[in-house]
Parts: sequence; structure tokens; C-alpha cells
Amino acid sequence: MTLTVEHVNSSTDTEEVLVFCDDAGLNLLLEQLQILKRHKGHVHLMTPAWAGKELTENKQDPDSKLINHLRITLIPETRL
Repeated sequence: MTLTVEHVNSSTDTEEVLVFCDDAGLNLLLEQLQILKRHKGHVHLMTPAWAGKELTENKQDPDSKLINHLRITLIPETRL
């Protein structure tokens, strides 16, 4: 399974977040989003280095920095 989140600071001072996944990683991400949709609040996805198992630690882009923790928060419609 591959689900890796990486950060890139490009030469134009813009920043990017890259998400790499295979089919199993995509399924895990979709499951987490469904959990978020049902229970509201937020979900945490972390690498093993951060005591998680959802994100992998194998960088896909040699010029990027690995992200160990991804928190996805559902904003209530009343705040939009």
C-alpha cells in the first residue's frame, strides 16, 4: 500500500502538497473520508514514525519533504 504526502517548495516561492497513492492507498483515503463524512470532526493519517499506519514513508519525489501527519477537518456548513 502506498499513501504518501510530501511538501515541495518550488523555485517560484510557491508551495505544493503532493499526494501519491496506489489503489490500496486510494481506498484507505476514501475510507477515511467516509469516516469523516459520517462522524464529522476530523481524521488523522500518520506515518509509522509518528505511531500511525495510514501514511507510508517512502518518498516519491526526491526534491520533496515527507509529511508525517495529515489532519483533514470537516468544516461545519455554519462556518462557511
